[in-house]
Amino acid sequence: MGNGRQRSPRFMLRLVGIILVAVALLITFYAAVAYAAWQRGQTLRSERARTQLQEEMVQQMSLARSDIEAGNYALAERRLEWVLQRDPNYPGAQTLYEQARSRSQQLLTPQAPPSSPTPPPTPIPTPTAAAPEGQVDPGQELARLRQLLADERWEESVTAVAAFQLRFPDYERPETDRLLYQANIGYGLKLLYTPQVELGLFYLAQAARLGDLPEEVADQQFWGELYLLAAGFYGVDWNAAVFYFRDLCLAAPFFQNACQRLHAALVAHGDMYAALEDWCPAVERYREAQQQQATTAVRQKLDEAFINCQNATPTPEPGDDGDNGDNDSMDDGAEGEP
Repeated sequence: MGNGRQRSPRFMLRLVGIILVAVALLITFYAAVAYAAWQRGQTLRSERARTQLQEEMVQQMSLARSDIEAGNYALAERRLEWVLQRDPNYPGAQTLYEQARSRSQQLLTPQAPPSSPTPPPTPIPTPTAAAPEGQVDPGQELARLRQLLADERWEESVTAVAAFQLRFPDYERPETDRLLYQANIGYGLKLLYTPQVELGLFYLAQAARLGDLPEEVADQQFWGELYLLAAGFYGVDWNAAVFYFRDLCLAAPFFQNACQRLHAALVAHGDMYAALEDWCPAVERYREAQQQQATTAVRQKLDEAFINCQNATPTPEPGDDGDNGDNDSMDDGAEGEP
C-alpha cells in the first residue's frame, strides 16, 4: 500500500511529462508542415510571377513588331529596350531592336534630291528679330522650318513655327499648321520620357487642338496622365498610388520606370501597415512586391509580417461559423484592394 502511494505521484509526473513532450512534438510537426506549405505557396507565387513576366515580354515583342510595321520606330525601340533589360538574350529581341533603330536612323538621315548627287544645303540661319519684315523671304524661312522638323529639333520647331505664323499668318497656313502639329507631337513625346511629363502633356494637348492624335500618340498621352495620377498620390495615399502604378506597369512597363515605382510603392505601403502592426495587409503588399521584384530585404519583411500575421490571427473554434465568415470577408477585402 505504502509503495503504491509513493509510486502513484511519480507515475503521474511521468505521464504529464510524456503528454507535454507529445504535445510539443505535435506542435513542432504541424508548425513544420504549415511552414513547408507556406514555402510551397511562395514557390508557386514566384513561378506565377515569372510566367506573368514571360507573358508580358511576349506581348511587348508582339506590340513592337506592330509598331515597326506602322512606322512607330521610337515606340518599338522603347518596348524592346524594356525586354532586353530583363533578358538580354530574349529570342529575336536584339535583332528586332536593331531593325527598329536602323529604320529610325534612316528617317533621320537627310536624303539628297534625286537630280543632284550633292548633299542637301546647310540650313539657313535664323533671321534676327531686328531684321525688317521686307528682308525676310517667307519661302526660305519655311524651308528652314521644314529642315528643323526633319532634324527632330522639336523645341526649336515649336517656337519657330509659331513665330512664323505670327509674322506671316496667311502664308501657306495649312502647311505651317501641319508643321506646328508635328512639332508639338514630337516635343510632347520627347518630354513624356523625361521628368517633365506634365509639360509633355501640355504640348500634346496643343497638337490635339490642331488635329486628332494618332493612336500610338494617344496611348502615350494616356500613360503620361496615368503616371501623373500615380505620382500625385505617392507618399500621400499609398493605396491609390499602388492602384495607378499597377495599371501603368501592366500597360507600359517601360514608361517612367513604372514597374520599379510600383515595387517601391508596394514596399512603402507594406511598411506603413507594419508600423501600425497591421500585419496581414502588410503581407499582401510585401508579397506582391516580392513577386514584382524579388529582393532579400523584401523577403525578410515578408517573413516577419507573415509570422506576426499568423500570431495575430485567432484560431476559430470548431463550428464557429461567424468567425469564419468575418475572416473570409477580411481576406476578400484585402485581395480586392486597388
